[in-house]
Amino acid sequence: MSMQAEFSVKQLNAINNQLSFYLTSMDNYSKMMISDSSIQKNVRSYETPGMAYTETDRTRLRSEMRKYLQTIPYIHSAAIYDDAGSCITTTAVAAYPADLRKLKVQDHITFAVTQKYSNFNFTSEIQTLSLLRPFYEISTGKKLGYIEISIAESDIRSLYARDTSDTSKLFITDSEGRIVSTDGAWPLVEMFLPLKQYGGAVPEQFRSGNGSICFVSHMEQLNWFIVNEIRLSAFYKPLFLILLVTLVISLLFLMVFMVISRRISETITKPLYLLISHIQKVKEGNWIPLNNAPEDADLKLLFREFDSMILAQEKLTHDLIISQREKDKLSLDLLQQQVNPHFLYNTLDNIGSLAALNETDTLLSLVGSLSDFYRHSLSDGNLVITVGEELKLTQAYVNIMQIRYVNKFSFSVFCPESVKDYSCLKLLLQPVIENSIYHGIKELDGFGHITLDVREADSRIIFTGRDNGPGMAAGALKQITEPGESHFGIKSIQKRILMHYGDNCSITMQNTEPEGLETIISIPKQKWSGTDEADEHGTDKI
Repeated sequence: MSMQAEFSVKQLNAINNQLSFYLTSMDNYSKMMISDSSIQKNVRSYETPGMAYTETDRTRLRSEMRKYLQTIPYIHSAAIYDDAGSCITTTAVAAYPADLRKLKVQDHITFAVTQKYSNFNFTSEIQTLSLLRPFYEISTGKKLGYIEISIAESDIRSLYARDTSDTSKLFITDSEGRIVSTDGAWPLVEMFLPLKQYGGAVPEQFRSGNGSICFVSHMEQLNWFIVNEIRLSAFYKPLFLILLVTLVISLLFLMVFMVISRRISETITKPLYLLISHIQKVKEGNWIPLNNAPEDADLKLLFREFDSMILAQEKLTHDLIISQREKDKLSLDLLQQQVNPHFLYNTLDNIGSLAALNETDTLLSLVGSLSDFYRHSLSDGNLVITVGEELKLTQAYVNIMQIRYVNKFSFSVFCPESVKDYSCLKLLLQPVIENSIYHGIKELDGFGHITLDVREADSRIIFTGRDNGPGMAAGALKQITEPGESHFGIKSIQKRILMHYGDNCSITMQNTEPEGLETIISIPKQKWSGTDEADEHGTDKI
């Protein structure tokens, strides 16, 4: 009995310490969240009169809160309330209509038993333990509301549920003896009368009066009691040891015979189970031969034929991948060759006109820019070049267009030197500039401005082109992403980056205020390797 009592006390203390750790974690995470600058700013905007607080703001606040809780499995949810008790937002899957006034929230930390909806069954109510504390603005000390962090009763129960048995029951009560967590031996909210009769002075060990002995550990933070109720029959279990030993000896002979029979059967069934297991792996895409055929001649032949089938299928799959890679590369090459053929025609017409007018200097400048454009665009046949080379190619195109549209527009580029060594798809920017000239600057009565901004953001390269033209109508913006012959250059960019980068890219166009059009292209940030990345990785990206 002394050993059982000592074990029970250690067990209760361990549960007490773990639950205290949960409470301390709730306290720490609540402090971190209410002191977070983003959360503070969001809640201040909610409290600011006349400022619209949208569902987007609630979603952003919920995301900031989840950053702190996403790795903590025992936290059910966190919620922020305003000073009147209305819920601003909660990380729970389904918000529960809590009434903070019933919880008697004060201007200091409070622990309370609350009700919430389950995060797995949204209509099912569960009991939770909640920490509530006031929420103040850091800079002014103004009270903004309250923050609540909750732990489900099931997570508290998991601290001790595995240690329960038919003769040993664990549960937790409040200071009045009302059960707040249980392993199932007692219903929640029911009064545990043997504990209630002691009031606040509960001993560490007492008889319950129903054939059990209770061991108690007091939680000072919550003024709760952790109770281990052990049936008296558990103390007499050693008397059954002799019977158990006799039974074990009897079973030992049975096990010996079972082991012998099992080993005999395994010589037949084990190779078959191995083959079935490997077939399951093949179905999942793991095309690796067995290479461990059994000694039996029939099974060995079966395994050898199976390996031959795997090798043949793997070769066929590899050939199909190579074929698809070549098809995708050819498609990208063909699409590349379609970019701006009319640009060459128009430039040659201008060269003819300048030659007829004997404009030698302008003609030489135009021919030089055209030569630069096609020298950079050829790039040894590579589909992928550096950002710096793409900017030179774009500048050559602009030089040609500024000769064609004399004193019509200016062009400026902003690009850090560190970005120029990254790779990008060739002729990525020229159609954007062309679109700004033909559908923006060309329509202006005054002088036009085109800017190109290149920057890196985390793992991406962002190209932003802007002009001060009249912009584009909503219908025209929609047509750009729909099939048709208009805006071929922009559509070609969409097709080419999709074929090369897959879903890891984007292109957006939008009108800017008070005038102009903005085009943003986002691609993955990759260092230039000096080889055509499309040849090396085309299949994976496509």
